[in-house]
Amino acid sequence: MYRLMIIDDEYMIHLSLRKLVETSGLEIEVTAEAEDGQEALELLESSSPDIIVTDIRMPEMDGLSFIHAAQQRKQGLRFIILSGYSHFEYAQQAIQYGVSHFLLKPVDPELFLQSLSLVYNELNNKEVRFIRQNDWLVKYQTLVNELTSHIWSADDGEALNALKRACQHYDNIEPGELSFPQFSSNLIRLLEEQLKARSFIWSKSKVDTSSWPNNQDACLSFLQDIITELVMEIKGSRNLGARHNILKATRFIEEHYAEEDLSLTKVADSLGMSVAYLSRSFKEEMNINFVKYLIKVRLDKAKSLLETDSCSATEAAYQVGFTDYSHFSRTFKKHFGLGPSEYRKWGG
Repeated sequence: MYRLMIIDDEYMIHLSLRKLVETSGLEIEVTAEAEDGQEALELLESSSPDIIVTDIRMPEMDGLSFIHAAQQRKQGLRFIILSGYSHFEYAQQAIQYGVSHFLLKPVDPELFLQSLSLVYNELNNKEVRFIRQNDWLVKYQTLVNELTSHIWSADDGEALNALKRACQHYDNIEPGELSFPQFSSNLIRLLEEQLKARSFIWSKSKVDTSSWPNNQDACLSFLQDIITELVMEIKGSRNLGARHNILKATRFIEEHYAEEDLSLTKVADSLGMSVAYLSRSFKEEMNINFVKYLIKVRLDKAKSLLETDSCSATEAAYQVGFTDYSHFSRTFKKHFGLGPSEYRKWGG
């Protein structure tokens, strides 16, 4: 079944052309209608037409401008041009764009059906079928890449949305070429390959089609479960890695807390991690951000020093990495309820 788009700013033209297409006996369906070229361009990707019937003179973007723009986006399109103007230059320019079907308004139904039949036959030849299949594969690969990226980001919501778009693209394939279970199996195989290239090996391969449901809706539900399971596995593997990295980060802090210039950047560099990733992972794992954790460690160390007779409050501040005693004193009191000098006298 081939898809046809109608572009015209006259409502009655839409009605009459749609009726002619529906009663033509050809395997063609009207999948999109627009009032001008700009609206048609916006619908081009989602409707994926094979045949476009377009007027020449329209607001926003005329038919010839639309044809030129559409050909840049999608190969193999067939156009039937309608025009109320019999000027030769329109036909001449249309021929330059590769358009061979040019009809005058008011449209003669018999001539329109003749042009439509010719276009239909053109689409059935092997060369055009190859272009159509190639376009489908290019778009499919793009959708699989998007799905892989969302899975790798462990974003199950966006991953399921990307899966939905990929499955909708299945409907654009030539009838009978590929069953939905075969399509689904191929999709999973591509995902496994792309994730393997990112050093992730999936523990539960689902490529075998023998266990897949034949019903498309049931198969889609099965696919959604697999994607959700895969995202969870990636999240789990990253959580183990994150915990290991955070343990190393806390050990580094324990060893270097007294350094005045100790910072998140310095800790990240020591672990070979990005600052942004360490910051996010630290907060998720420790339930406290890096700065607050470092202050807590320093205050706990200062408190231990103040519990000895040999260390003054000022000495304790500098020994744990504070450079401003006033700031240390305020922070200590806020944390423990007593100032450092009071704690040394009464709390220690």
